[in-house]
Amino acid sequence: MHARLLAPILLTLATASAAAHAQDTVGFGHRITPAEGQASGNPIAWDYKVLRAAQDVFDERVGAHAPGATLAFRLPKPALGQDGNQVEIVRAGHRATLTMVSNDAFALTRDAAVAQAGAVVKAANRNFDAGSYNEPVVQVRSPGLADNVRRLGDLRLACAAQMAMLKAEGFKVKAMLSVTNLFGLDLCDDTKVMDFDKPAGRFDTVTIEDGEHRLVLPARQSKAPRLGDKDWSDDARITYSMDEHDAK
Repeated sequence: MHARLLAPILLTLATASAAAHAQDTVGFGHRITPAEGQASGNPIAWDYKVLRAAQDVFDERVGAHAPGATLAFRLPKPALGQDGNQVEIVRAGHRATLTMVSNDAFALTRDAAVAQAGAVVKAANRNFDAGSYNEPVVQVRSPGLADNVRRLGDLRLACAAQMAMLKAEGFKVKAMLSVTNLFGLDLCDDTKVMDFDKPAGRFDTVTIEDGEHRLVLPARQSKAPRLGDKDWSDDARITYSMDEHDAK
């Protein structure tokens, strides 16, 4: 099997392994596992240190790959039209509300004391279905981009931060991700540009532009460029759109 075809398979396995690890450790992480007698849809929490791992990678690399960009975490499987989402840091009975940068994404406060106190980040008023995968999605955004446009350097950095968060889940996930080395894979490098942090809404066409280099392709194109393709710089723009004929 071609190495690139294995990337999404191994990424899925890594996520599933993280879910299993979450079950071993009071339910933080990827999968909601209600305790006996609880309702199936319960608020979910993440270990603050896990999200901090993504924040650390962002801080280390933002100057090189996405100068001026901001970091946020999107709630998993957002319910369209659901307002009033609230995310908190909870530790030792104290709660601190985090800033929502959009209806379904929040910014993380950096606080070393909070990390040492075993704090969790909790979606205070959101319930997720039992058994669903629910790691927050890392979002890196450069200023001035339209909602349907992504910058390649932002996506590369966001994917690296997402991988750091997966690895921070624990030994089981690290072991699963190490399997990729057997195939010479980098899960981020081998991910299609349109498979990470796609905008909401309908679209059937993706246009990638990098200076005079331009590529237009169907949104479901199997041979699309990958995040790690060297032919495209960090400044490449990916625009998602609906063909005018199909939109009618």
